[in-house]
Amino acid sequence: MTDIQIIELFFRRAEEAIAHLAEKYGAMCRTIARRILWDEQDSEECVNDTWIQTWNAIPPQRPGYLGGFVGRITRNLALNRLAYNRAQKRDSTLVETFAELNDSLPDPVDSVTDEVIFRDFLDRFLRRQSKEHRRYFLRRYWYGMSVREIAQECGVGEEKVKSALFRTRGKLRRAMEEEGICV
Repeated sequence: MTDIQIIELFFRRAEEAIAHLAEKYGAMCRTIARRILWDEQDSEECVNDTWIQTWNAIPPQRPGYLGGFVGRITRNLALNRLAYNRAQKRDSTLVETFAELNDSLPDPVDSVTDEVIFRDFLDRFLRRQSKEHRRYFLRRYWYGMSVREIAQECGVGEEKVKSALFRTRGKLRRAMEEEGICV
């Protein structure tokens, strides 16, 4: 079933929309949640919450790319769960990953407008990077893959991935300073 057909089912409030959504994007959402949380039970709960949030969001929203839409919901839910787990003195391997990126990011956004501006900036920034560096960056900071996993998947050495990520974070910080985005 196509994304458009699934979205139309949501607009008609047909419960089968969730089943089709889970069939098409369930594996992707589980992968995203597992890479962030590393806990099967939390990951499954996160994916189930994704279906509920999608049901509540469509309508009124009509996503252009349904996979990206539910992937973002899953990722945000998993990050919220990670923050909750950290607050409870539990640990995750992603704590280290996001600590790397923390110095390159602005303070938490104060408004929806600020968030939209930052997302637009980040999209433009990543499009200007080489395909290889963009691939490393997204795998590390979106999907939460380890440097070793990225290196193995891309057929390069770990040092090359580390170096590319370091340079990309530096470019990100400089680009943010040039555009006046607070860091």
